[in-house]
Amino acid sequence: MVNPAKRHSKKVTRRSPSGKRVVLYGAKKPSAASCALCGGKLQAVPRRSASGMRALAKTEKRPQRIFGGVLCFGCTSKVLKERARLSSGSLTRAEVDFTHLPYISMLRNQDAAKAK
Repeated sequence: MVNPAKRHSKKVTRRSPSGKRVVLYGAKKPSAASCALCGGKLQAVPRRSASGMRALAKTEKRPQRIFGGVLCFGCTSKVLKERARLSSGSLTRAEVDFTHLPYISMLRNQDAAKAK
């Protein structure tokens, strides 16, 4: 009987050097990276195993933009707009979605570090 963990794996039949037929079970492809806020699929982030990701260069692992590899473009633009509105005073901290607050504070910390 097949190992229960391998029941749903991809099966490939090969012929071994001795001439016997052998069934090889392939590894499952990892799930796509998802946005931390909305859960949507992240674009430009490869679906690779841990060893496959180690083989890639840093710039191939995630996009070169703010919150790249963490937030999708839509959520990133919402966070940036809310930060701008907070800094201008047209929006109060109580009116901001509480899930966006950690990312807004990260942006403020980056701005403070650049000012030093």
